[in-house]
Amino acid sequence: MPIPASETEVYASILRGSLGAIAQTIDDIPAGQLDTHLHDGASSPAELAGHVVGAIRAYALGVGCGLEVERDRAAEFATAGVPSSDLSAAVRTLADDIDAAMSAVDPAVFNEITVPEQSLFGAAPTREVSRRDALVGAIRHAGEHLGHLQLTRDVLAQQ
Repeated sequence: MPIPASETEVYASILRGSLGAIAQTIDDIPAGQLDTHLHDGASSPAELAGHVVGAIRAYALGVGCGLEVERDRAAEFATAGVPSSDLSAAVRTLADDIDAAMSAVDPAVFNEITVPEQSLFGAAPTREVSRRDALVGAIRHAGEHLGHLQLTRDVLAQQ
C-alpha cells in the first residue's frame, strides 16, 4: 500500500483500515453470536457494527466533510437478526463512501468551525467543532469500537 500523500488520504486510509478490520471481525463472529450481549448494558456485535456505520458516517462525512447525511441513532442499534454479510457490507460501503468523499473534498473545509445538528452528534450534546476535529474523532471512535468488537469476538470464542 502506498504511503498517503495528503491530509485527506491519511484520514481515508486510517478509516479504511479500521473499518476493514471491523467488517472482518463481524465476518469472524458466528451468526448465532452476533446478537449476544456479554453483560447487561453491553452492545452486541451486530449493534456495534450498526452503530459504527451510523456514527462514523455522521462524524466523518456529515460533520467532517460537510456533506448532507442523516442519522438515526436508535436505528443503529436495531440490528437483531441482521446477517453478518449485511452488517459487514454496510461497513465496507461506508469505507468506500469515505474514500470517495475524501478524494473530492477541498482540505480547506477542515479548518471550518461548525455546530452540527444534534442528530449527527448522537447522544452527546452538540457543540462547536472543527471539521478536522470531527474526522479525528471519527478515527478514534472507529478504533474504540474495533477494540470492543475484537474483545467481544475473543470472549465469545472462549464460551
